[in-house]
Amino acid sequence: MYSGINNLASKYLPSWMYHRLIGRWNSDGFKRYTANTSWALFSRVLSIVVAFFVTIYLVRYLGPENYGQLSYAVSFVGLFSIISTLGIDNILYRDLIRFPEKRNAYLGSALIIKLWAGSIAAALTIAIAFIFSQDDVSQLIILMLSGTFIFNAFNVVSYEFQANVAQKYISVITFIVVIVLNVLKLMVIFLGGGILYIGIILLFEAVLYAVLLIYIRIQHYGSMLAWYFDKKIAVELLRDSWPFIFIAAFTTIYVRIDQVMLKPLVDSSAVGLYDAAVRIAEVWLFVPAIIASSLFPAIVNAKAIGQNEYKKRLILLAMFMVSIGVAIALPLSLFAEPLMVLLYGPAFAASATVFAVYVWAGVWASLDIVTRYFLIAENRRVLIFTTSFLTAALNVLLNFYLIPRFGIVGAAWSTFISYAILALPFILIVRLQGQENNPPKSLHTQ
Repeated sequence: MYSGINNLASKYLPSWMYHRLIGRWNSDGFKRYTANTSWALFSRVLSIVVAFFVTIYLVRYLGPENYGQLSYAVSFVGLFSIISTLGIDNILYRDLIRFPEKRNAYLGSALIIKLWAGSIAAALTIAIAFIFSQDDVSQLIILMLSGTFIFNAFNVVSYEFQANVAQKYISVITFIVVIVLNVLKLMVIFLGGGILYIGIILLFEAVLYAVLLIYIRIQHYGSMLAWYFDKKIAVELLRDSWPFIFIAAFTTIYVRIDQVMLKPLVDSSAVGLYDAAVRIAEVWLFVPAIIASSLFPAIVNAKAIGQNEYKKRLILLAMFMVSIGVAIALPLSLFAEPLMVLLYGPAFAASATVFAVYVWAGVWASLDIVTRYFLIAENRRVLIFTTSFLTAALNVLLNFYLIPRFGIVGAAWSTFISYAILALPFILIVRLQGQENNPPKSLHTQ
């Protein structure tokens, strides 16, 4: 493949363009990063495809009531996930790249932090579940899933591999876990098991992932006993990560809160109907995420050319994202009911209206991906914090108002409106930048 592109390029491209572009393609670094990204993408797509079909089968088997109890428990536990990570993952990844000679100190410190945080998150999740959740089955599942916070601490191993551009090993582990877990879910269905067995499988997922990560780490980099806790590094990790703690917390709230609020405000069946629609409506969102992450470096580099070129590329990317969203949302919303019945069966026909609304929220979500990259590039951390907080708060308030009046459709509209609010900073800042670059003409120049 590389040789074919190289021959064509050397024949038809100007020499300066050939050396600037194709020369980089032939470099070992480019091939290494391309292979690393390809492994991640390949694993992600295969995992999504496998999980998609097994989830549909599982939802049909459990029905709205049982699936609603399971979804409620998963979403409830998800609300506390940020406590178990403390937002240090991105900071750890950055520092492992910057200070590879200190990796044992960084990894050891991060592991201890996450083990303590995971233990606190598990205890807090269980305590609040027994206060607010009156359903015995949901409480048992929440009790089991809270244990995942402890085992998830070992995910720090994955950042060591990513920092060394060795994503393929993590991708293989991820795919193995997906296959094993989904086979176990199918076995539960064939043997006629209930949702408690699914809860056990979800806990086993975290255990299996931790075991495989530890094994592959020992195989490639040696024993983890060389890791050690460094108080200074731990403080630095927590200090640098605190903005991301709140941002991630607010993001988790507006992503998870619908399912958590639906059960007390309506019932378990409503949660099942809603979550079934959301899973299908969101399945394609990894596409704009990959496109944005791939194209945004070129947009940021356009600043060196000029502000107008930077703005132009931003707007083109935003329009491209919206176009993809509309192209997907329009046909799906038109055929929402037959699609839901085909996938889940007649028992989930009521999910169609939720799906028809929520799939349009994906249009805003596509634009929100660009917005988040844009705000990071502009170093607008305060604005990221503010919009994340306002979105979470608005989603909760809208749910309290709309769910009692419109049920699961009200929850879908709440999410749609909240996602729309997230896009406002991008629209406003780009508009203001345009005004700054094109000031109004004075009376003397008219």
